Amino acid sequence: MEQLVRLQDIDTKLKDLDDLLGDLPSKVEELDTKEQSIKNELDENKQNLKTLGIEINKKELNLNDSSIKIDKLKDQLYLVTNNKQYDALMVEIDHLKDQKSNCETESIELMEEKEKAIENIKNMESNLETLSEDLTERRKKLKSAISDSADQKSDLENMRAKELEEIDNNILSIYDNVFQARDGVAVVPLVGSGCGGCGAHVPPQKVTEIRAK
Repeated sequence: MEQLVRLQDIDTKLKDLDDLLGDLPSKVEELDTKEQSIKNELDENKQNLKTLGIEINKKELNLNDSSIKIDKLKDQLYLVTNNKQYDALMVEIDHLKDQKSNCETESIELMEEKEKAIENIKNMESNLETLSEDLTERRKKLKSAISDSADQKSDLENMRAKELEEIDNNILSIYDNVFQARDGVAVVPLVGSGCGGCGAHVPPQKVTEIRAK
């Protein structure tokens, strides 16, 4: 019985150490995952922004090229000698104007998309900064808690291993079953003539046996 009392004391202290850490490890892991997800999404957005920049530059070059071609064709209008040539040039000019108009519309849409992407990236970077600060603080707390309890936990586990060597396996099996079923409490003191765990009345004969160890 004394061995079981010592084992319960050790297990209670080990449980207290685990409770001290609480859900901090899982919270840190959750934040790690979230941080990495935001970083990946941020990288994708930055790559998309880069692609938009390239597309916008292409549109600007196309617009400039179309303007040059239209100006040249307009200059040629003064050199034509018949209506057929004039009409042909006008058809080509109108075609280039349509292309230019479409290109301008697409360029505007790309610029708007670029502005949204820039704003989105700013928001994500701000969120990432806040998250990283929170994560850094939680890591510090976790590291400190683990460091403070590591030596104590190691000593307790060594003590527990020694106690287990002295306890009969059948008794230990009962202890483990109760320990699991009662949320870490398998051995409790006698309080007066009642159970120190649930308060139930303990028969006098059993009280005498307990007091006699």
